[in-house]
Amino acid sequence: MSKTKLKKYLQTLTEEQVIQVVMDLYDARKEAREYLEFFMNPDIKAALEKAKKEVFRNYFTPQGRPRGRVSAKSGNDIVADFIRLETDPESVAELMIYHIEVMMSRLVLRHLVRETAWNTVVTQFRKAADYVTSYNLQPLYERRMERMIDYALHAPSYLNVDERMKAELAEAEGTKDI
Repeated sequence: MSKTKLKKYLQTLTEEQVIQVVMDLYDARKEAREYLEFFMNPDIKAALEKAKKEVFRNYFTPQGRPRGRVSAKSGNDIVADFIRLETDPESVAELMIYHIEVMMSRLVLRHLVRETAWNTVVTQFRKAADYVTSYNLQPLYERRMERMIDYALHAPSYLNVDERMKAELAEAEGTKDI
């Protein structure tokens, strides 16, 4: 259903019926509940901390040990859900950077050498670099991004993760001027 059809349909409902639809949605979907709670009380700091905890729990156990089998997609989904809340760009960038840091920490601590895992890191780094650059947040995140590149030296040398991350960062900063 398109937004236009939804809008037309909602306009045909009475106020009480719209309220009932929203209440049913609140009960039916966790994502809707979280969005409505944030909509009514937009505490960005609390939402960011909650998202950071979810990201950490995705990659590490409550005791702080790296999890065995993890899908980076679930971490990416946490970031995407946070972006959908339409918070300020600085908070989104903070979560994106944090996600990459946690993901890299898990890979290094587990001594993982799978090329696909490290390719995911490079891909997410590029997305973060594009985002940071597009909102002119480089002064806030430049040092952390440089540390991530340095930390990428722990990746298998044949993957050249650090060099690829440097190139992605330079390209992201270069495309901003265009």
